[in-house]
Parts: sequence; structure tokens; C-alpha cells
Amino acid sequence: MDRVTTLVVDDQPLIRYALSRLLRDSAGVGAVTEAASEPEALWQCEKSHPDMVITELSIWGEPAGTAICQFVKEHFERAAVLVFAGDASPSAIAMALNAGADSFVHKSASGGQVMSAVRSTLAGQRVCLQAGGTPPTVTEAVRYASVMTRREEEILALILYRWSNDEIAEELHLATQTVKNYVSRILQKLGFGSRRDLFRALRFRPGGTPLPRLETTPHDGELYAADRLAGYRG
Repeated sequence: MDRVTTLVVDDQPLIRYALSRLLRDSAGVGAVTEAASEPEALWQCEKSHPDMVITELSIWGEPAGTAICQFVKEHFERAAVLVFAGDASPSAIAMALNAGADSFVHKSASGGQVMSAVRSTLAGQRVCLQAGGTPPTVTEAVRYASVMTRREEEILALILYRWSNDEIAEELHLATQTVKNYVSRILQKLGFGSRRDLFRALRFRPGGTPLPRLETTPHDGELYAADRLAGYRG
């Protein structure tokens, strides 16, 4: 790998430091600059014209990473963008790729996995690693996300986490029939006749594993994988 210049964007100083140190200690990496916000990231891009931008998707509570991806791809066509995020949900991955990111890596990935993803991305390959540094089982769905509306992407994410139509309707404050209509259009766009067909395709694709059923905690409403907490292994 030729010596490349890299911009690291994250609102957490420790993440920026660790990632920058990892890059500087790796052969082939040249100058590494940092940014803690979207405005600073855009300024650094204009100043240093990096070969690669590694950015979090959520910066200071806003999806600023998508704007950074779009800016880089619009103004620096040859620059590669890798989203290094703490949220690896299907909707987050779809959002990153739709914004122009070349690769997506969850922050639980090891240093070796991160550098492998960096090298592969610079070589023109797409890398997508979820929690634990594992490839997602929703690659097919993400590939089609660009033909969907934002609402359809949102509902697709909940479908993949095995939420029922009634649960989706309650969560998004929609009528159940409206959700059914959305689900039908989503399945049609993905080329499946039913949810069962979708889950079967994802479960039995080479190397794939079934998705856990996500539920909400009674305390803070955050999502957690109930099956995994119970020792789920797929």
C-alpha cells in the first residue's frame, strides 16, 4: 500500500487518538489528521485533500457522518470513505452506504480487522463488518436500500429484527394497514413474496446466520438482542 493521507473524524478524543495511533503505526500510512466535528472535517478535507476519510456516522448526536461522506464523494472523487461507527444496525449501514461510504466497520472490530478494512477499501473493495467484526447477514437488503424511501429503510430495519406489523405501527405511530402496505412494497422491491421468504434467504445464504429478535428494555427503551443475551448463537 502506497503512503496515504488519512483524516479521522470522531467526537470522542480517545477514539481519534487510538485510531490515529493505529494508522501511524501501520506501514504505508503517511500523514494522519483529526477532526471532532463536521465543520472541522470539511475544513480539513479542503486543506489536506486526504486519500481516505474514516468517520463516525453519529457526531455530537447528529448524523453528520452522512454529510461528510457526501461532501467527500462530491468534491474528492478519488478519496475513499470508511464509516467507523458504534451503531451497526441495518438502517445505519444503509444510511452510510447510501451517503457514499465505500465501507462500514463497527467499533468492536479489532485493530487488525480495521487495518485490513482500510487496505481493502483503498484497493477498491467494499467491506462491511458488524458487531464483533462479522459480515452482516443483511448484505442483500442493504444492496437494495438505494431504491427505497427513508421510511421504507426504517421499516425494513425493524422487519429484519422480526418486529410484527402491530409493533412497527406502534413504534412509528402509523396505522397497522399503512405498515402492511409498506411491508408489501418493501418485499416486492427486494424480490420476496413474504417475510418468511426473506428470513429464509438471509438465514441460508452462505455464511449467514439468522437475525435475533430484538426487544425493548422496560427501563430505558433501548434495543437489545434478547436472544443473544440468552446465549443465542444462531
